[in-house]
Amino acid sequence: MGIKDKNTIEERFGPLWSGPDSISIGDRIFTLHEIKRAFDLDTGDAIGIDLQVLPDERFAFRFYDGDDRRVVVFVFDRTLDILEEHRAHLAEWLGNEYHETGMMAFDPEEMVRLLRKKILPAGGGPSG
Repeated sequence: MGIKDKNTIEERFGPLWSGPDSISIGDRIFTLHEIKRAFDLDTGDAIGIDLQVLPDERFAFRFYDGDDRRVVVFVFDRTLDILEEHRAHLAEWLGNEYHETGMMAFDPEEMVRLLRKKILPAGGGPSG
């Protein structure tokens, strides 16, 4: 894993926080929080980034995994079965800033705040 994984995530799914915070699957609208809950991630250190609607009735859920300190993408179908998983370490986005965070690296909320600040200087994008 490395810069190739970050590039794959950005090329295939767009920049982080470029997707919406809710999507329609069938006749239901799912928010970031509902998707986190559906994948049993609402009690851990997973922080939602965004969602994507893909071709062929596939969808993507991007989140930060605080336990692993990686940005993760689940590609799933309309029944919420995970078809693919992609991961890239947070340092691929933050560079030297990541190595200067010290103990803050163990605080998922702070790491997402730092990542959001680097990617979206105005602090925009969905929050989950």
